[in-house]
Amino acid sequence: MVELNVQVAHELPLPAIGMRNVLVVDDVAVMRTIISRVLRNLQVESVQAADGREAFKLLSNQTIDAVITDIEMPNWSGFDLVDAMRRSKDQRVATMPVIVTSTLGSKAIARKARRYIGVYFLPKPISVTRLSVTLKMIATSRWLHERFSDGRRICL
Repeated sequence: MVELNVQVAHELPLPAIGMRNVLVVDDVAVMRTIISRVLRNLQVESVQAADGREAFKLLSNQTIDAVITDIEMPNWSGFDLVDAMRRSKDQRVATMPVIVTSTLGSKAIARKARRYIGVYFLPKPISVTRLSVTLKMIATSRWLHERFSDGRRICL
């Protein structure tokens, strides 16, 4: 049984629960900058890439806790990046949480994102509150899993 004190969870900074560095992937430099500023305000560092192919290369030589990627980009789209990540032999990359974003807030894109484990969809423009809540949910889930995957009871 898990009792989660929402106020305590809200007040915990993201780095305290393991969300320290996020890869921001978007072909529009201004969008990368905006998202990186939001992350900085949440005390999270960021690394930037202009497309999925560049992002995938960065994943192998950077310490990244999550990815935020646009869907529509040249070279590799956001879903091309997610496909490559999920096929990776590196389990850290294969299981890394991904937030996909798009100006095309269609239900079809949201459904496609839900087909993947650990992939979340946020429509653009990205709400700072929704991004913060999604990152805290991801970080809290991973934090709990790492500490209590042996079946111990969780009491918060």
